[in-house]
Amino acid sequence: MTMKQKTIIVTGASQGIGAGIATLFLDRGYNVVGTSRHISSKNELRQSDHLALVDGDIGQTATAQHVVKTALERFGSVDALVNNAGIFFPKAFLDYSTEDFRALSSTNLDGFIYITQLVVKQMLSQKSNGSIVSSCERGSSRRGSHANAHGRSRGVPAHTLASWNNSRIQGHCRGRILSHRS
Repeated sequence: MTMKQKTIIVTGASQGIGAGIATLFLDRGYNVVGTSRHISSKNELRQSDHLALVDGDIGQTATAQHVVKTALERFGSVDALVNNAGIFFPKAFLDYSTEDFRALSSTNLDGFIYITQLVVKQMLSQKSNGSIVSSCERGSSRRGSHANAHGRSRGVPAHTLASWNNSRIQGHCRGRILSHRS
């Protein structure tokens, strides 16, 4: 009996933790759809028949739609999502501009919502119990932290999925795991 090869979507997959996660899944035989703004031209990933790359701003609905469409057309399913895309500005909260807040909200919140809604809808149509993992910034709870707006914009979304009970949903916050089933 052969098992169907599972497909994982990884946002923010061009470098760092996202590239590491994508590589880990590729090394274990999964299909991976990796996305970031310029992933086709700049990434830390090795080429593979099991890897599809999608350029775009995850804070735009069209990008999220293209990512899910690519997963379905290339690999036939969506079985897991790793929400890793996120931006951070290394400056004090009081120094954030309106544009900074818009950029944070677009990538860290809107992007999470757009891709996650599409993935959940796809998983429901597949009648499959998929997994959704979201990284977040625990540093937002430290007083005076530069990560404050970043952390709050990344931590809130994981709790919005608690009503969807057909999957494994986790938010990973630097050494701590948040789960709606805890």
